[in-house]
Amino acid sequence: MPDGVQRIRGLAGSGKTIVLALKAAYLHVLHPEWKIAITFQTRSLYQQFEDLVRRFTFDQINDEPNWENLRIIHAWGSSSQPGFYSEIAMAHGVSPKDFNYAKSTFGAPTAFDGVCQELLQQVGETKFQPLFDVVLIDEAQDFPQTFFELAYLATREPKRIVYAYDELQNLSRYSMVPPSELFGKDSSGSPRIPELLNEKGSPSQDIVLPVCYRNTPWALTIAHALG
Repeated sequence: MPDGVQRIRGLAGSGKTIVLALKAAYLHVLHPEWKIAITFQTRSLYQQFEDLVRRFTFDQINDEPNWENLRIIHAWGSSSQPGFYSEIAMAHGVSPKDFNYAKSTFGAPTAFDGVCQELLQQVGETKFQPLFDVVLIDEAQDFPQTFFELAYLATREPKRIVYAYDELQNLSRYSMVPPSELFGKDSSGSPRIPELLNEKGSPSQDIVLPVCYRNTPWALTIAHALG
């Protein structure tokens, strides 16, 4: 993967989750000392990611992953499970907010966006301590822009962030938010990630899946035609 941000695009059901799990397992085996986080929106993905990462790691080293260095964590978290947001908050001495607080303060539709923005303001860019060497984000189209800012600040240089994006997942929005907007701006007002490039001889930064790893192409075509 490139030293920086990478975007993986594909239709729903094309296997982006599988690709992220495979990439996480590969990087974990290659760099077992790295702190790697896989995060997502749908809580039911937790078990799927755990099964996939375990299987792919066994394929390479015939052993379990080191789950202390390869973390599978929900984007927000709950009272019983840590989350990407909550771990960042606690690492900086901030009490993470739950959904009830966020709903009453910011409204249900923008609850997560609100707590992420609040944390960004409470800590401040210059005080952020990176926690991870690699962050992999599934269901990226479902997250607010402020979450990507948190991910950027929580990732060590050279900001190895991989996000899987389906621009057709949201039927009310047909345009994909560019990385120059997703990851925010630096102190000088310039985009932290100006653009994603596919340069010859270098790992691609913007990948459209050429192969369906989960469903057949004709099943996806029919599903999206009906949609």
